[in-house]
Amino acid sequence: MLRFFQFINSCTTSSASAGHGEEESISGIVIHHLGDNMLNFYPIRMLNEKLFNEKLFGIFDMKITFMVLMMWMVSLIIILIFIPVAMSLKRQGVSSSKWVNLWEALISFIHDDIVSPNFDHHYVNKAMPYFCSLFFFILFSNLTGLIPGLKTSTGNLAVTAGLAICTLLGILGVGIIKQGPIGYFKGLVPHGVPVFLMPIMLPIEIVSLFIKPFSLTIRLFANMTGGHVVVIIFLYLVVMFQSVWVGFGSVVGALMIYFLELLVAFIQAYIFTSLSAMFISSSMHAH
Repeated sequence: MLRFFQFINSCTTSSASAGHGEEESISGIVIHHLGDNMLNFYPIRMLNEKLFNEKLFGIFDMKITFMVLMMWMVSLIIILIFIPVAMSLKRQGVSSSKWVNLWEALISFIHDDIVSPNFDHHYVNKAMPYFCSLFFFILFSNLTGLIPGLKTSTGNLAVTAGLAICTLLGILGVGIIKQGPIGYFKGLVPHGVPVFLMPIMLPIEIVSLFIKPFSLTIRLFANMTGGHVVVIIFLYLVVMFQSVWVGFGSVVGALMIYFLELLVAFIQAYIFTSLSAMFISSSMHAH
């Protein structure tokens, strides 16, 4: 609820400033709440100015932004949760703690519903660390964006693209290791294709290979951004119409979308991880 009042306050402030010639549009409010920005904390600002002022290889901007800080926070949360859980299970084997059982159930869900259906039994344990890390990083990134004052790092294209590139590297790496470099790229084209169609089919299959991580990038980004945009627009209607009835309906609608986002956070983590498992496992065998 506090998040909603923060949005309303920001919208009201921007509307009030219109009398001073500083009107802010709805697009400006959306960009402010969803976009990335530099941090003004003194230690981080000094690091950005002194250590990360130059781009890595002249291309990559390594400055610490709000989204970078959010990813660090999510990584720290994962470490603080799962290291004690792992140590507890290692000591006791079976824990009676409901807290430990909660995370064990989620790990079992990943094992039974995502990894096991896609990989042979002797590869499941080898694949589990990557897919557990992927699932929980996306899940916590999605959920932390619902906390007032924080942002959803998976609502940033650079973050979702980075996750998708990890899956692409997994597709290429596992495929080349299992089939060999020549066998993997030869296996991109289904068996039985006439030789005269090979020059056409091979480029198509290579393009389709890169479409997979692209679709992962856009799907996660769009779903995590869309819900936040709808919430902001609902609350902006209060300022636009300045009506009690519109305000009541807007807040109710925003609350419904807000709680729906809790479900979407889990669903999108599941979809991204499940599709990644399907794409990587399919690369182990030729068409």
